[in-house]
Amino acid sequence: MKNFIKLIIIFLISSVYLYSYELRLHFSRGYIDNNILYADAYAGINMEVDENLKRYIENGIVVFLNFRIDFVKKKFLLNENIKEIYFNRRIYYDFFTKEYVAVNSETSLETRNSNFYILMRTLYQISRIEIADINELNENDIYFFRTRLSIRFQNAFPYLSIFFNIITPLQYRIKWLKSEEFKIGELY
Repeated sequence: MKNFIKLIIIFLISSVYLYSYELRLHFSRGYIDNNILYADAYAGINMEVDENLKRYIENGIVVFLNFRIDFVKKKFLLNENIKEIYFNRRIYYDFFTKEYVAVNSETSLETRNSNFYILMRTLYQISRIEIADINELNENDIYFFRTRLSIRFQNAFPYLSIFFNIITPLQYRIKWLKSEEFKIGELY
């Protein structure tokens, strides 16, 4: 029994180091269409993260990719956060159809693919995120975007969640990434 407890402690300590990968959500570009400011963002996750996510998903773990984009107006002392945009994608494995499934949080639409890596590539590019009406923004002010991506895990089998929460970190998160500063007039 003593050796088993030591083994569990060693596993818990090593799991923190084995799965501490950097996740990145990058601001790609801002553009204006019909007086609405839109943004594109993409995630730069490496193959090691994909491999671990695939292993979790195939073992019945539901993975949530949580995206956050802040639209910020630069000020002299304290920047003003104009809008915060949250959205996520829920990813799981459908054992009946043998497909990987991603569910969009805004539309509840499912994207299915039997190839995990193709499905993940479609999730990493987020296009045409509605930010703000440019008529409400001052063209002389300086703006920028801050982005963050985190991953959260949930056990698909409730009766195993106590054990799962002991051996697996609940969420991976990164520091904020800041885009280049811009003025609205520069985007035309």
